[in-house]
Amino acid sequence: MTPRVLIPIDESETAQKTIQAVISNQELMPREIFLLHVVDVHLVQRLVPDIQKNMVYETAEKSGKRILEKLAKPFQDAGFEPKLLLELGTPGIEIMKVVEEQNIQLVILGRHPGGGGLRDIMFGSVANYIVHAVKCPVLLF
Repeated sequence: MTPRVLIPIDESETAQKTIQAVISNQELMPREIFLLHVVDVHLVQRLVPDIQKNMVYETAEKSGKRILEKLAKPFQDAGFEPKLLLELGTPGIEIMKVVEEQNIQLVILGRHPGGGGLRDIMFGSVANYIVHAVKCPVLLF
């Protein structure tokens, strides 16, 4: 049975390093992978008037699709068959939902430099949240 692997990605340098690390180790990976991009709309929910939220969400979704397609390209070029997933919400929560909904067996996630310790306790970190929230193994880069 081929494992179901989820790779949450964004446009950060950390995500780029994660993408390269996965591609460099492609012989260890299944051909079919799930790529997830979460557009963080947390501030939209608090700061944008209700009447404008639909417009903001539509724009965010279009932008998110472009980002996801761009970030999928290196995987496709390397022979992977990425399944593209786009969610609007809080990254940690949306990643956790996708893990459960898609029956993911491994999450491969980049960790932003400078995190850890007190910073994570006070401000949180998506990687820290995922490590503790999901019920499958998490590989951090």
